[in-house]
Order: sequence, then structure tokens, then C-alpha cells
Amino acid sequence: MAQKSGSQAGEADSFLFVDKSFASSLAQADWAAKKLVWVPSDRNGFEAASIKEEKGDEVLVELMENGKKVTINKDDIQKMNPPKFSKVEDMAELTCLNEASVLHNLRERYFSGLIYTYSGLFCVVINPYKMLPIYSEKIVEMYKGKKRHEMPPHIYAIADSAYRSMLQDREDQSILCTGESGAGKTENTKKVIQYLAVVASSHKSKKDASAIGELEKQLLQANPILEAFGNAKTVKNDNSSRFGKFIRINFDVTGYIVGANIDTYLLEKSRAIRQAMEERTFHIFYYLLTGAGSKMREDLLLEPFGNYRFLANGNVQIPGQDDKDMFEETSEAMTIMGFSGEEQTSILKVVSSVLQLGNISFKKERSTDQASMPDNTVAQKVCHLLGMNVTDFSRAILSPRIKVGRDYVQKAQTKEQADFATEALAKAMYERLFRWLLIRINKALDRTKRQGSTFLGILDIAGFEIFQDNSFEQLCINYTNEKLQQLFNHTMFILEQEEYQREGIEWNFIDFGLDLQPCIELIERVTGPPGILALLDEECWFPKATDKSFVEKVVQELGNHTKFSKPKQLKDKGDFCIVHYAGKVPYNAGNWLTKNMDPLNDNVATLLNQSSDRYVAELWRDVDRIVGLDQVAKMSESTPGASKTKKGMFRTVGQLYKEQLTKLMTTLRNTSPNFVRCIIPNHEKRAGKLEAHLVLEQLRCNGVLEGIRICRQGFP
Repeated sequence: MAQKSGSQAGEADSFLFVDKSFASSLAQADWAAKKLVWVPSDRNGFEAASIKEEKGDEVLVELMENGKKVTINKDDIQKMNPPKFSKVEDMAELTCLNEASVLHNLRERYFSGLIYTYSGLFCVVINPYKMLPIYSEKIVEMYKGKKRHEMPPHIYAIADSAYRSMLQDREDQSILCTGESGAGKTENTKKVIQYLAVVASSHKSKKDASAIGELEKQLLQANPILEAFGNAKTVKNDNSSRFGKFIRINFDVTGYIVGANIDTYLLEKSRAIRQAMEERTFHIFYYLLTGAGSKMREDLLLEPFGNYRFLANGNVQIPGQDDKDMFEETSEAMTIMGFSGEEQTSILKVVSSVLQLGNISFKKERSTDQASMPDNTVAQKVCHLLGMNVTDFSRAILSPRIKVGRDYVQKAQTKEQADFATEALAKAMYERLFRWLLIRINKALDRTKRQGSTFLGILDIAGFEIFQDNSFEQLCINYTNEKLQQLFNHTMFILEQEEYQREGIEWNFIDFGLDLQPCIELIERVTGPPGILALLDEECWFPKATDKSFVEKVVQELGNHTKFSKPKQLKDKGDFCIVHYAGKVPYNAGNWLTKNMDPLNDNVATLLNQSSDRYVAELWRDVDRIVGLDQVAKMSESTPGASKTKKGMFRTVGQLYKEQLTKLMTTLRNTSPNFVRCIIPNHEKRAGKLEAHLVLEQLRCNGVLEGIRICRQGFP
């Protein structure tokens, strides 16, 4: 265990090192005499009890808390570790490895202010919900170049050992931070970057220092920009990343940072048009409306919060944060990143136009079903911001040209179709802006003049999700986590195997990574039988296909798969269930066809592609790749030309994501991975409170308990 040897940490000591003075021999004797064990508890997950007598499968125990005697089944009892293991830094050292002991150890450490704990290959971190003095430059210095066992657990230790391994073994490294929203993934990712920015640029020659210093500065500034446009306040988390990211930092042979690149995954673009109660849309909307000066308000046609339909909850504040200051901070970050004033104005124009799109209102004509726009004031504002002609825009929305068979016809749209089209446009506009920002940031961070020899990648992505209502988005996240868990199981298997071979021990190994293969195939298999994503794609090509026909096809094709089940009772929500490693998840297939095709009004997209504003035109340059109205028309009605669309004309969301994930997994498999599991202790954002069942559930979902199971089963 890490010892305090004249530590320079000062006040941080108590948040890093275990105070061992209390582990008395008295506690040890007490534990032995009373035959202490863990028994299940509704309130605390598990509680301590003393064995009184054993009869067959039943055991009489006395609860330590209140002296109550209860009879419990033998299988429900878990062994307790001797007190000398109290608050142990690496739980792999525990004599008794079980759920109760893991929970107890994490809880004891958490209440003592120790938020980082190792569990074999994992570093587990529990969100403290308060600022801790353990991230200063002094602490960075303490961890520099130290071996893992010489120092207390910390994200810096993970970052340092990955960095040193990369230099010594010339092997690319990755750090995988996962956890549910609010668990601290993004904060820990930032700490890794902060650590590397110091360590990898501190030993430079004077001559070269300024240029590299600028690169590190830009690397640290990429985050505020991505957070402004990609993060939002949710019920669980005031600064929740609504996208996943993989940050790849390139180093040269001597260990200097020479460039970086960021990939993002699954931006929750629907948040731009709809938010749940008490939640916000992306931060940038509030920064802009609060921080813009009078000239900018005029130029960007900004209005008060209450005027916008897409800001469902008006001006929701974040405690302790001033959106006006954040606006300045974001502008500053963009300037450091090399965005010109003109670029920044164009970006904010697009942000303003997304809000205005929500205010366009259509009316249903009395005599017919078609939509009309009695007042085009809002449309004029949108067109002014986006460089389009308002007459062309109105026509494109209300009666677009659609290809039917070989001819183009003008087809009047219903109010529902027009509403859907403007919402889809707003989401697409925002997503394209986000992607464009990313390309710009990557351009600034890419110093290909000096080729990096190795890299260290940091993955910050949502953990496994089981909600009341699970849709296509959850399937994508859970599919990702199946793959990541498989990578972990496989890594653990390889490492253990190597260790046993070094020791010369003969042992039959089980690759637990293979356990996850059936579920992964159920989702991604292309043929024989096709998996869920392939069936969804197939259904998107069929005329008259619906979400219902998709579910019927899935049940028919995959009904007998071991990891698939139909909802048993009527009370089961969802159209089908998938048995993931973290539990059984019911999925609701409503709107999956639309979500997968992500259709847009291609008439409007063409106008945007020809916009007089060069930045807007740039956002819409790949206009030929979208799913247009003619494809949607074929879905809903069997018009003469509605034979199956030629495959490969457009790419579905499922296909694109599967490709992106395959690429990510290939990258990760070629690295030496380090695993960080972030845990949220309670849903009230309160410091010092830990809900046992919530933590246990996450330990199951994030593979920590799975890792322990493998340790217990696979090895002597």
C-alpha cells in the first residue's frame, strides 16, 4: 500500500492516503470471535451480522446494528474480510472477493474522502460532488514517473503509467472512461489531458518551448468549445456531455505532444428541439442569448428566452454558473483555437437560426389537408440568417418537388409533414454545425509536419443504459458497451494468461470475452440470420414498411436467439428484449425506421447548399447523401415508382454508427488499454451520500463485478 513518505501533498494527504492508525488488533479479535459475515439489507445493500448457529441450508445470524436475530439461507451470506483489509487501495488483494466486500470497501474509502480505488485492471472513481485539493501542480509532480503501487490510486497514476508504458514499450495506449451520466467521465478525461499537457511538455529545450506550449494550450481549449456546443444541463448532471468522444494525442519519440485528433459519437441532436422538464438544451444557446451585446443581438435577430418554442423551459439557470461569463470564455477559446471573427459570427448565426426554425408556424387549410404559412415573418428571419430566398424556402417547405417514377411533381405537404420537416432541419443544422466545429478543431490540433510516433487515446463515452423507455439511442449505447466489455474481458484474459505462462503454471484458460459474442452478433450480424441493425436497414427499403412490420420481422427471424426475448407480460414495456451482460433491456421500437433513415426535405437542403453565406453552404456541401422526400413518399404509399430503392443510395444511421464503432474498436484493440470506471453515488448531486443499491447496479453494469467473477472462476 502507498505510504506517506514525507509527502508534499499537504492538505491533500487526507484525500489520498489511508489513515491506518485505527486498524486495531481489537477489531481483528472481534471479527474472529463473532464470525462476522455480510447479509443482504434493503437499506444498505449488505449489513454486518454474526453467525450464531448453522442448521442445514439455514443460518441463524444476529445483526450487528440492532442485535436482531434472523434466519437466512446459506447462499445469501457473503464472507467478510479481516479488518486489516479495511479501505484497501486495490480490491484484488481482498481475501474474500464478493459484492458485499467490494461495496463496503468503496463506501468506507468514499466516506474518508478517498474517491479513487483500484480493482485489478480497473480504476474505480466515485463522484465526490465537491472540489478536492488533489489536482494541483504539486500533485502532478508527486505522480510523475512513479510506479502504480508506490502512490495512492489516482487518475494521474493511470495517466502516468499509460504515458511511461507508451514511451518504454513503444506501444499505443488507451484510457477508457465509462460510467453513467453524472459519474464524472468528462472531468476525469480533462484531468488526464491536463496531466499529459504538463508532463509531456515539461522537459523541452528552451528554443522549441513556445510553439509546443501553444499546442498544449489549444488542446486544453478544445474542451470548452466542445462542451459549449455538446453539453447540457440534465436532471442528473449540470454539465452532461451529450456525445461520446475519443481524443487521440500524438507524441514523438522523445515523448513530446506533437498533435491531437478528436472523434465524436452519437450527438443527442434531438435536444436542440426538445428538453425534459428542468433540463436545458445545449449550453451555447443560453450563453449566446445571455452574453450577446446589443449589436450582436441585432445582427443575429436574437429575442428573449420566452419567445422560442425550442427552449421548452425558458431560461433555466445552472447554480453557480454565469452564462454571460461562459459566453466570453467560449469566444476566447475559439480565438485561441484560431477561429476568425467572421467564422465565429457565422457559427452563432446558425445557432440563432436553429431557434428561429422552431418558431415557424403552419396552418392546416380548411378545405384540404395541406399546410399553409399565413405569416412568413419568422421564415424571413431564418432566410436572412442562412442566406436563402424566402419565396424559394416557403415553396420548398410547403410544396416541394418530389420524384415519382421518372417525373418530378410538386407535392403539397400536410401540416404534420411541414412541422416534421422544420424540426428535422433544425436538428440536422445543429448536428452539421457540431461536426464542422470538430473538423475545424482537429485542423488546428493536427501538426502533421512532425509525425507522431505513438499515441495515447482517451475514450469518454456513456455507460450501459436501462431506462423506463429504451429506444434506438439506447440500443446504440448498449451495443457500444457490449463491445467495450468484451475488450476488457479479453484483455484481462490475455494478461492473466501471460502471467501464468511467466510463472510456468499449467492452466486451462477461459476467454470470457466470448461470453459477449452472441449478444453482439444479435445486434450487428449481417446475414445468417441477419441481426437487429441489418433487419432495420432492410425494412427501411420496403414500401409500406412500419415500425410494427419491423418488430414482426425481428421476432420471426430472431425469436429463438438465446439473447433475445419477447416481452412476456402485457405490463412489460417494449416491443422486444435483449439480454445484455448488464441485464435484460426492453426496447420500444417506435419511430425506429425514421430514426434510422433520418430523412430531410432535400428541396430545402439544396437551397442551403446554394446559400449566399459560404459557411452555411459549407455545412450542406454533401447534400446528395441525405435521405430525401421521395424515399419517404415510397415508404408511406405504393405509388407506381415505389419499387425497392436501390441499396447504397444513402447510408442509414445504424450503418454509419456500426462503421464508426468498428473503426474505434480496431483502434482500441491495437492499443494497450487502461480502464477507468466512474460511479455516481446518488441522484441528488449531494456530497457525502452513497446509495448502496445505485452503486451496486453500476458495478454490475460497468463490468467491475464481472471482472471479479472472472477472477474467481478462471484462476486458482
